Order: sequence, then structure tokens, then C-alpha cells
Amino acid sequence: MAIGKKIVNLRKKYNYTQEKLAEKIGVSRQTLSNWESDITSPDLVQASNLSKILKINLDELVDNNLEIECKSHLENHIFDNIIGKTCYLTLTEDLLDSFDATTPVEVLSANEDFLKVKYLKSKQTKIKLIDMDLIVAIKVLEGVDK
Repeated sequence: MAIGKKIVNLRKKYNYTQEKLAEKIGVSRQTLSNWESDITSPDLVQASNLSKILKINLDELVDNNLEIECKSHLENHIFDNIIGKTCYLTLTEDLLDSFDATTPVEVLSANEDFLKVKYLKSKQTKIKLIDMDLIVAIKVLEGVDK
């Protein structure tokens, strides 16, 4: 997923207007609009500021192979004991071409906003950030720890 789409998804997740997010970063609304349209990209300092404001690490923001699914921000509690475990996730909505509740995913990391998972699709390893608000249930597969 291109950086512009990630910025749009995360901006909407935290209910920021383009003007408000641009103000927090210290750029014009037009500059932010150009980033979201992938016309231009933020420089390293701007990308670092974006990652802090949007609660995502810089690598995840700029990695075009990493997709982000977002929904409105709500308070969540994360259990650290599922990191490194293989699980099935039940989500409130389908992630289109990603995975379903019968696809085993390895939990790579978790925070109050996202669950970072790895899974196989068409013999390729995929990594995705899943908005915690989309997760209805997590079933840990016993004896399949990574």
C-alpha cells in the first residue's frame, strides 16, 4: 500500500481533517493533500513527525508492502501474551483479498491501536496491520507457537 493511502487511512482513524493533521506536522493542507494523492512524499523529518502523530513506526509508514486496515479509533486493551502465537482472527468486516477466520496468522506485535500479523497467501508471506477495532475474536492455536 502506498504511503498516501496509509496517511489517509490513519488520518481518518484518528478523526483528523487534512487541515488539522497538516497543522500538527507543520505543513500546508495542500502539501498533505499531495502526499495523500502520492503526488509528492514527506521528507524524513515530516515522515517521522507523521509516524509519531499517527502512532505507527516509521518503517511501517514507508513500507509499500505493508497494508493498513483502519476503523474509527476506540479504546482497546491488548494482551501481550499473544505475540509470537499463531491465531485465527474474527473481524467485524472482511479485509477483501486478505484472509478470513480460517487463515492462521502469526502475531508479530500489538499495541492499543494495531495488531501486526504475518500470514501466507498464494505461497507468499504477507504482513498486515489490523486496526484493533476490527477484531471481534482471537483464537490462539495451541502448540503452533513460532
